[in-house]
Amino acid sequence: MSVPMLRLEGLKKSYGAKRALRGLDLEVPDNEIMALLGPTGAGKSSTLLSAAGSLSLEAGKVFLAGRDVTDIDPSGRDVSIVFEGFNLLPVLDVKDNIAFALRSPTYREDEAEIRTRVGRTAELLRISHLLDRDVDTLSGGERQRVAIARALVRRPKMFLLDEPLSALDLKLREGLRAELRQIHRQHRSTMLYATHDYHGAIAIADRLAIIESGVIQQTGTIDEIIALPANMGVGKLIGSPSMAFFSATVADGWGVLPGGAQKIPLSAFGEARLAPGRKLLFGVWPEDIEVGANDAADANAGSVYAVDNRGFERAVQVNADAGSFRKVVPSEMLFKQGDACSFRIADGAGYLFDAETGARVSHLGGKAR
Repeated sequence: MSVPMLRLEGLKKSYGAKRALRGLDLEVPDNEIMALLGPTGAGKSSTLLSAAGSLSLEAGKVFLAGRDVTDIDPSGRDVSIVFEGFNLLPVLDVKDNIAFALRSPTYREDEAEIRTRVGRTAELLRISHLLDRDVDTLSGGERQRVAIARALVRRPKMFLLDEPLSALDLKLREGLRAELRQIHRQHRSTMLYATHDYHGAIAIADRLAIIESGVIQQTGTIDEIIALPANMGVGKLIGSPSMAFFSATVADGWGVLPGGAQKIPLSAFGEARLAPGRKLLFGVWPEDIEVGANDAADANAGSVYAVDNRGFERAVQVNADAGSFRKVVPSEMLFKQGDACSFRIADGAGYLFDAETGARVSHLGGKAR
């Protein structure tokens, strides 16, 4: 079995009373892009700073290419980090900002090699025409490209990217994601890409690591995570729209949604012995929910709370006694805000979660996507 490029073991870090990392474990394989996906405050930046050596840990170990680097300072770890903020030096022009690390005592190269590397990296990121410009004259997108170029030019063991594209407009984000993928293909570089943006994560990453409350909740490809989400937190962070959750109770081997005609046979989920009256949440990917006209047979009653037009499609939010959900529907489904509707969950779809802990309690089910 190959040694991972990065292995984090039991990382703990607090800022005053706030616990940022709570025994975090993570492995990033060599030559892979892994997206660290989580909401604001989940511990993404603390994880990257720990890997870079820029954070004093209370507990845990950091391994880089199999080497314990926990007590080694950032300059000895051979990683490059790119932040959301550009961190460019205003006294230097673009080419000298990019070349800055190559002229440092730690990574010093001769000037001919520096010119070659700066030129190639600038061409890759399409900023060759900016090399003689002062950074204060650049747009936000151009500055971010320069910041990425400065990290890439050094060819480290690993790149740590902390929300590097979140401040950019959609078109620039999409373009830079494609370029980062191209860099990965050409150089087989290893990247840990922290983001709160689900679309950005699945666009760039080979695998995802879902982080919440300073703990990795689940890792895997997007298909693996969709097929078997570890808990409710994962379901809330994956998908667009994300997983829908409905309250349900156990009665005579069925999961019953309040106010609905549809009953869910629990035997399909391997849970025939669930205690009657147990409070569950039934999680379903929106793709497995069929929305239709009011009073459809064997369906659940709901009402359209909001409609989002998206050109060729639209997203509707449906409220019901059992819960609410969002779903993308074809534009020809002419729902309006306030319309009565019905919805039905596909047979065999969904997962059962404990209503108190959020843990998944079913092992079968799923479908979708």
